[in-house]
Formats: sequence, C-alpha cells, structure tokens
Amino acid sequence: MLDHYIYGNVTRISPEAPVPILNKTDEDYVLGGAGNVANNLASLGAKVSLAGIVGDDYSFKILKELFLKANINTEAILVISERSTIQKERLVVKYQHIIRLDTEDTSNLNASEEKELLDLVKKQVKSCDGIILSDYAKGLLSLKLAQSIIKLAKKFRKPIFADIKPKNKEFFRGVDVIAPNLKEALEMTGAKDLYSAGNSLADYYKADVVVTKSEQGISIFKPKGKSLDVPTKSVTVVDVSGAGDTFMAAQCLALIAGFKIEEASFIGAMAGTIAVQKPGTSIVTLEELESAMRDDNDVEAVDVVPKLWGYEKWLENNDKYCCKLLSLNKGYQCSLHYHKDKDEMFFVTKGHVRLELEDNVVHMRAGNFMRITPGSKHRFTGVEDSIIIEVSTHHEESDSYRIENAKKVE
Repeated sequence: MLDHYIYGNVTRISPEAPVPILNKTDEDYVLGGAGNVANNLASLGAKVSLAGIVGDDYSFKILKELFLKANINTEAILVISERSTIQKERLVVKYQHIIRLDTEDTSNLNASEEKELLDLVKKQVKSCDGIILSDYAKGLLSLKLAQSIIKLAKKFRKPIFADIKPKNKEFFRGVDVIAPNLKEALEMTGAKDLYSAGNSLADYYKADVVVTKSEQGISIFKPKGKSLDVPTKSVTVVDVSGAGDTFMAAQCLALIAGFKIEEASFIGAMAGTIAVQKPGTSIVTLEELESAMRDDNDVEAVDVVPKLWGYEKWLENNDKYCCKLLSLNKGYQCSLHYHKDKDEMFFVTKGHVRLELEDNVVHMRAGNFMRITPGSKHRFTGVEDSIIIEVSTHHEESDSYRIENAKKVE
C-alpha cells in the first residue's frame, strides 16, 4: 500500500459546505501495509523480499522508488494492470487527521493470479530465514494461498508468522506465531476477557499467541494453557498508524535471530512504542531500538524518594553537579528552606507551580525556569500536579536549612 500524507493548516470553514478548508503546506509518500513491515525490517538490518500485488499505475511508480530507497527486493511483487494499487490519503493538521481517502480494489485474485504469485513466492522461500504473512483483508490472501505458503514454510523448515484480520481467522492455521491486538483477539473468539480469548486462540492455532494491549503491555499464550504477561513502557502517543506493523517486524526479526518469545515480544513492543511517538506511518531504526532497550538512562527505572508533597527521582549527584526530577502534587508545598552552598536551577516541564523566593512570588508554568542562588529562602506550592527538573551544584543534605516543614495547603 502507498500511504500519502497531505499536511496543512485550517483557518476557515468552506462557504460551499460545513467542512474545514485545508491549506496545504507539505506532503509525503511512505510505504504502507506490508510495505511498512518490510521497511521496518530493512531499517532494523534485515534483508527483505516483499511479495504482493500492485496495479500498473502512478502509485506503483512511487512505491518502486520507495522500495529501491529502502533496499527491498521486489522480485515477488505481481503487477496486475486491471487493478489499482491501494493508496491511503490522509489530510492532517498538525497530528490530527481530518479525513482519510482510500483507493482500493479488494476483490479476490483469480486462480491464475494466485498461481503466478505463489510461483514468485516459491523462488524466495528457500533462501529466506523466516516468513511473515501480513493480512489486511484486501483480497490478496485466500484460504488456498495462505495454506499453500504455510505448507511451503513447513516443507523448507522456515518459521512463519501471521498478523491477521479476524474475518480471515481460518486461513492461518499452521503458523508458528500470531499477534492480534486485544480487540481482534476478542472478535476472533467471541470471548469476553483477554485470558479466555488468548487461550482459545492458542488452542485453535496450536501456536504461540501474542496479544498486544496498547499501554497495558503484552500477554503471551502458549498451547496447553500457559500464559505470560509482559509489561511495556508508557509513552505519549502521537500517531498509531502502522505501529502494529512495526511491532510485527521487530518481534519476528528477534525470533528469527534466536530470542525467546517473551524476549522477542518485548523487543517488538519497544519498537512499537517508538513508532507511536512519531507522526504518520514511520520506521524504527536499530539505533533507536538499542537506545530504548537501555535501562540505565530511563527515568522509569530510577528509584522514587517519597515526599509529603510528591516524590523525587535522583538522576545524578556527583562531586560536580546534581540533577533531580521533582513531582509536586496539587495542594502541597515543600519546606521553606535555603542552602548556604548549593546553587540551583529549576525548570518546570508540566503543570503550574507557585514559587516563593525571598519576598517575591513567581508563578511558573511549563517552559519557565528560575535560578535560586545560595542563601535564598524559597519553597514551591503545587497549583496543579507539576513536574520540575532541578539542576544544581552537588547536594549535601547537611546544607539544607529548613525554616518551615512541608505541608498540605489550601
């Protein structure tokens, strides 16, 4: 699929109809659908061959350029002149989608087209290390074609994975791993809860089932009733477009590389959390994934120091400087205090803070900062739940001189 993003601004409503007028400022074409899976695999260092169908049209011309740029092998792509290449056009203001326009033909392939595509796939299977079936219910995969590819994988002992649509559930029996999201898992089984759905799918497919649950993490279900929950990081979501493709690519690549299912699923989830922080359909690089997998620079892994007014996280305190994250709760204030030696800088990243500094009062919101020099009496009050970054010279607790203790305030 070709994903076409048209970006712009909206300042008025059309006089012709009650719809916004988008003033176009930019546009971008990116690989979508299975192309996004392939693009993420290539970005993570894999050699990728892509099989599928396209039309002989302008959209495919753009796709070819994108495939070439990503170094994706397209020898198994079948061009059918009677069909149109699937294209999704999204009109976007900042990160907000106004409308999506789909151009697609979702009719099933005829027998000769299926055979021709399968012949192209056969030429690639022997030399590959694994196969991913990405089903978007657009007419490409039928029960016969999916089962033929699965049998090929078994014949040549290649691991095979599937990202499937509920309506085509029966196509994919025999795969090694499926990875539905929670909504799809419930829809495929008719179950009312996650664990009933996951166990049912694992029994049905006789395969590992990895259910993604957005910010709630991942649940893995194995045949014979075994299950495992894997937590993931909570992040700010910008755009979910293509995040499932990114997860599938990273997870399957990790499995092919020899990781266990729980390790590979965690790697896939980390890749997905990077993808949702980017606008549009996007790829994740190996550098980004390696950085995300580190624990030593993740604020979530830092110990919490409880305070009456919230908590502190000490990011660094060496002989030269100190850096802390302060979480200040609404309606609480820290102690009125000063330091004889410590020189501090406070930067508010979230919320609304009332700072008493000597005889002055300063209201600080996200983006505001203030230096507090040695000897200056000060205290913070949370007007809203707030996050403050404190950077200072080395902190010694003996250098804290408290005049009034922390407390809850009106």
